[in-house]
Order: sequence, then structure tokens, then C-alpha cells
Amino acid sequence: MTAAAAAAAARVCTCVLLVWLITETGGKTPDVQITCLFSEDCVLPCSFSPAGGEEVQWFRQNVLVYSHAQSNDPPSEQFVGRTSMSTQQLALGNASLLLQHCAPQDRGRYRCHVVKGKEENESFVVVKVEASIHSVDVDITRLSGFEEVKCSTRDVYPAPHVSWSTEPPTPPDKLRPITRKKANRQGLYEVESKLKRLKERSDFTYICTINSSYSAQSWRASLKETVVNEVTLTSKSYSFLEWAEINSTEGKNLTIPCKAPWTLQNFTLTWLFTLTGTNEPNVICTYDSKTQLMSNQWEGRAWVDARTVQTGDASLQLLSPQSVEHTGTYSCIISSLQKRHEGQTVVNITSSEHESERTQVKTEGSTLWWIPALVIATLAVTAALAVGILELRDDCSHSENAGRAKSTQQVRVTMKDSEAASEGVQLTADPTTEQT
Repeated sequence: MTAAAAAAAARVCTCVLLVWLITETGGKTPDVQITCLFSEDCVLPCSFSPAGGEEVQWFRQNVLVYSHAQSNDPPSEQFVGRTSMSTQQLALGNASLLLQHCAPQDRGRYRCHVVKGKEENESFVVVKVEASIHSVDVDITRLSGFEEVKCSTRDVYPAPHVSWSTEPPTPPDKLRPITRKKANRQGLYEVESKLKRLKERSDFTYICTINSSYSAQSWRASLKETVVNEVTLTSKSYSFLEWAEINSTEGKNLTIPCKAPWTLQNFTLTWLFTLTGTNEPNVICTYDSKTQLMSNQWEGRAWVDARTVQTGDASLQLLSPQSVEHTGTYSCIISSLQKRHEGQTVVNITSSEHESERTQVKTEGSTLWWIPALVIATLAVTAALAVGILELRDDCSHSENAGRAKSTQQVRVTMKDSEAASEGVQLTADPTTEQT
């Protein structure tokens, strides 16, 4: 094998091993995705291995947001007085940033930069900001010279999606709604969607559905027209559906939130549970606001505070949940005459043994990362030495051949024609006389 071939083989081997290492270790740390609520405080996570004396800086698109150590560059005016960090937590390796009064202008990719001497660590957090839908209204308006059904909401971010349907169904080409979305100075959207009222219809329902862009929220407002004795009666109903997911460990008490977006009177509450892998919901508890009676089928395993239910908070307290028995979907249904709220929460309960095994595997994986790196380094050094030896041997061979050639060039033999025939095969000819 020539030196060039050996060097090429060593480079290919090293590249393959580096690709394998990047694949096995996952490459760089992935970005953390978080959603902050409008006007509320939000924590941007960042952690490191503390050694003391670290300097921490936070950036957003390379613009300084916060600096724990003294910096010559002041932070952006947008974040002055709105960012902070706990010194006590920093000593424990927690460099999380508290961002106060979040607004749509705060969304973007943030970088946590930790410096300790010559060592630098970076992690990234992608921030989304959401202003949830708090109410939806539907009504009949005549401002355009003809009757329209209007569906609207306000102070929402990002702009939600609006769709229309009817009961009985109407072909979409006959609905043709017009939707306008306008942002105010705070960046929040006011959404208004109008639909021409279809005439000569009785017992007809207009349904407006507004879905949020980020979270799993769906609002539905219905306007029903019923003709009785040539008089049109109009009634409205509203429903709100949201989804969530909670991960926890068994034996740890858990709160499953359920809060109605309205102040209700004369309503009923029902909590249901559907075990993972089944389609049969089981009743956990029920409550009637008229009688103020609570019926709990999971006595000793779960409960709802009847005092907070009257204020709209029907959160379920789950006591010492087990992974097999309590992993599934929990549904909270609050119903009144014209309004209905339903929240579905998927709860994943992990066993303690599984959690400890996963933590151990994660710890071993993080502490043994140096093994493949050491193997790669050893192979790379071995390949470099092999290439060096081959190149040195090749150089020596070239030097020896060059020396021989030089000695041959210095020998000049003069012979008679009769002697050349017998001796020419034993002597090397002068290279200067070979070429014509």
C-alpha cells in the first residue's frame, strides 16, 4: 500500500467514526421549545455543571438580553427591567432566565451563553407567545344593508383559524364567509367573520368554530333559528374544548386542571376516565350546582373541592396514582343550558422502577460519552503514525534509489566493440547517452 492510499484510507475511517459518534451522541443539544402566555411571566431554562465564577449572558438573535457579569454592552431596551436571574440558583448550575410580562415581540430563538475560563457552553430556547381565546360571540347584524351572521373574538395571538358550518349541512360554495383579522398596538388580534344569512330556512343552525394556532383549544359558537307561528326565535349556545398532556411518576399526587372560561349558574360537572387501550369511559365523580351534592365513585383515590367548583375551578386531585390503573384520558365536562366546557387531559404515569432505570441509563450515557471519543482519538493517532511510517519508508526508498542512480551516473565505461556485446549486460549504461 502506498502512502497516499494509506492516508486516504485513514481519512475515510476517521470520517466514518466521526459520523457514528455524532449519530450516537445526538450531535448538538436540540433547542428547547416553550410557549409563554401573554402578559404573564415565563422561565427560559438553562443549566450547566457549576464550578464557580461562571459568566452568563442571554441573547435573542445575537442581541444582548441579560448579562449576569459586567458587560460593556447594555441589554436591549426591550428587555430592560423585565429580565432577572437567581444568584443562588446560578451557584447550583441553574442559569434559567425569568422574562416578565411577555408580549408577542418577545418570541424568537434565545441563546444561553455560559463562560468559565476558556470553557464555553451554549444552549438554545425557542420562545412562542400566546394570548389564549377567552370568549367567542355570535350574533345577527344588519350593518351592511342585509342580514349577516357575525362571529368574533378579540385580544388573541397568534391569529386563530375560523371556519363555518350549518345544521342541516350547506354546501361550502354557498356559505362564502368573509373573515378579517386586525392586530392592535400590542400585537393582539381582533377577528371578525361574517356570513350572509340564508333566507327561507326554519330550524336552522349556524356554527362558527375558532381554533387557536398554538395550543389545543377549540371554541364553537352556535346560533339557532326556529320559526314558530311565523315568528323566528333565536337561541345561542357555546362550547369550549381543550386538550392537554401531563407526565408524572406513580405514587406522586397529581392535579388535573379544569377551569370553565365562564361564570356559570345551574350547571353540572362530570369527570370521566378512559383507560389507555380501551374505549369505555368510567365515571369518577359528578356534581350538581343546584343541589350542591357531590357523588364520588373514586373515594380515596380522587376528589374535587366542591367549594372551588362554584367559582369555576373543577380541578381533579389524583391521590397516589399507579402506572397501570391511572394512565389514560381524563375528561372534565361542565354543562349548563347554553354553555358547555370540555377538557381532555392525557395522563401518563411512569412506574418508579422504570423512571430510575431511565435516569440511570441517561446518567451512564452522559458519563460514558468519552469512550467512543477515546476510541476515535486512538484510531486517529494510530492511522497518523501508520501514514508517517509509510511516508518515511517511502522517502528512504526514494533516497536510496536516488543514491544508486547518482552512483550509476558517475560511472563511465569505455569498451571496444567486441567487448560490449559480452559485458554490456553487466554494466548500467550512462543515462545521458540513452536518449536521442
